[in-house]
Order: sequence, then structure tokens, then C-alpha cells
Amino acid sequence: MDAQSEQLLQGVSPDLAARVRALAATLAARNITIRVKSAKRSTVQQAALYANRANNPYPVAVPGTSLHEQGRAVDLAIVGRGTWAEVGSAGEAVGLRWGGRFSKPDPVHFELQAGTNTATSTPSLAATPTPSSTAAPAPNYGWLVLGALVAAVLFVD
Repeated sequence: MDAQSEQLLQGVSPDLAARVRALAATLAARNITIRVKSAKRSTVQQAALYANRANNPYPVAVPGTSLHEQGRAVDLAIVGRGTWAEVGSAGEAVGLRWGGRFSKPDPVHFELQAGTNTATSTPSLAATPTPSSTAAPAPNYGWLVLGALVAAVLFVD
């Protein structure tokens, strides 16, 4: 992986970083190159993205609910040839959940499967089961969004 991608991977869980590196190696063998474009985000960074979501071609999670804030998700870019279907399938093969299959597709997004142990630095790269569709609904974080937006406005240069 390129230096910028490696730097971004330093902020995510070791399990996610290892799986993204395995994905990159798998794709490199097929002459497909990927780069990490976004990884761990603060709640303030997520709030800024959320506030500007109308200008983003991909879905943006409400601050406080994004796995990027926990270091459990990355957004990738394809450099040169390759399709999101190829990259997504390869990501799933190394145990990542691909955003291209979300109800609101987010093809650049890859995350750890629900229940993945982020404390381990030597992951098993066997595919993990998909998370249950009976997960509890996300709590309402409207107050957190408002606070993060106010902080962003007050403390931005």
C-alpha cells in the first residue's frame, strides 16, 4: 500500500488494518490498486461531513453512529482499472463488510463485521458471517450532532 494509506491505517483497529492490507494484496495480484482515502474520524470531523452531506455522492452517517469514529471502517479508492464489484467481493472474502450491499449503497466503504474482535492484532482472515438484520435501531444522536456542529463553527480557523 502507498504511504498515505499506511498512515491512515495507523488510526484504525489492527484487525481492520490487517484485513485492508490483505485486500490490497489480493487485488494487486489481479492488477487492481486501491488506496485508503478516509479512515478514523473524530466526531467533529463526522459532524462536518454530515453537515455537508448534500454535496457528498455517498451516504454519510449521523455523528456518533459512524464506525469511522471507532476506527472500524475505511473508505477506499480504486486507482486505474478495477470495479467496485471486484473490490467489494474481494473485501468480503477477507472478512470485511462492503458498503456496496447497504440499502443505501456506499461502494467506497468497508468495515469490520459486527462482533469482530478489534483487540487482536493477528486476525483470522477467514470470512465472517454477516451481521444479523435484527440489530437494535440506532439511538437518536441529534443532540450530539448539534453540539458537534456548534463546536465546529466556534473552533474552526
